[in-house]
Amino acid sequence: MKTHGWTALTIGVFLGGFGLAKPPSAEACEGPLCTVEGSRVPLPPDAVVPANVPALVVVPPAEEWVEEQTLRLRTKEGVDVEARLLKGPGSSGVLVPTAPLVPGTHYHLEGTIPCSDGHTGQPFAAMADFTAGPEVALPTATGVLEKGTSQAGSIKVWDGGASCAANYFGGRTTLEFTPAPGLVPFLPWVHWTLEVDGQTWATAPHGAVDASGGVIPADGFRAMRDLLTVYTLCDQEPPGMPASARGVSEGRHTATLRPVLEQAGMALPALEVAFEVYCPHFGGDGGQEDPLPDPTPDDGPPLKAKGCSQAGGGLAAFGLLATLRLWRRRS
Repeated sequence: MKTHGWTALTIGVFLGGFGLAKPPSAEACEGPLCTVEGSRVPLPPDAVVPANVPALVVVPPAEEWVEEQTLRLRTKEGVDVEARLLKGPGSSGVLVPTAPLVPGTHYHLEGTIPCSDGHTGQPFAAMADFTAGPEVALPTATGVLEKGTSQAGSIKVWDGGASCAANYFGGRTTLEFTPAPGLVPFLPWVHWTLEVDGQTWATAPHGAVDASGGVIPADGFRAMRDLLTVYTLCDQEPPGMPASARGVSEGRHTATLRPVLEQAGMALPALEVAFEVYCPHFGGDGGQEDPLPDPTPDDGPPLKAKGCSQAGGGLAAFGLLATLRLWRRRS
């Protein structure tokens, strides 16, 4: 009998021995550490920033904030740059220069995070140095959003309410984003929202998207879902699963990617693409199996249980159901 690769994967992942199901793995997540490394100015070393950048941003560690009144922009010689100081999205600190920067000038940006750094017991400053480059026209195009790969396999789902992550079996589609060339110089100052069928699915802070369209993955604190990955859960959701952890329904959907260039005073075009997510399905007795996404291996080793309770046992139920259906087809 012909079987799809995901069938073997399902049985291998969910069954340990003949007919014995394993529950979903989960890990408890303690609160995020407030560290210098957890905060950032979204700039690479030796960065060159357009002189007409609308605003500069300091991103705090997860669940912390930047005290906007502490934001400072100085030249290498220590001369303060006049600017407006604002509280930004995600508790970030936003500094808006009142005049364009001077091309060729070296600058130092910093902002204070009020939590203790764990070493000195004192608040610390996130900071970065950069050089102002020539003025660049503000972007008018966002880029291209396309339907990417669709797969079935283990999906790491963050549960913000219980601060846990658990692996579930599901189907997912990863969208592909290519930034417009004119947007690339301003990417550190752009924050993002992905909507699915008009509802917010995921958000990403300033600097989360790089010049190749790569995205910083969700950490379970600042973001619950990866910006460009949409999933459906194929097993039963445990009782009390928060909305931030649930997937979309099976079938066809529309994704809308919305970028915001901080303090630009203009809206960048939203991008839209249709896509599908499906669970693997067996056909009925004597029928053909439904077309399935390509199988994908489990995303790394199982998460270690550290006291995070996992109710429902959805993966166990799905593993047994898949096995019973397979036996039924064989018989």
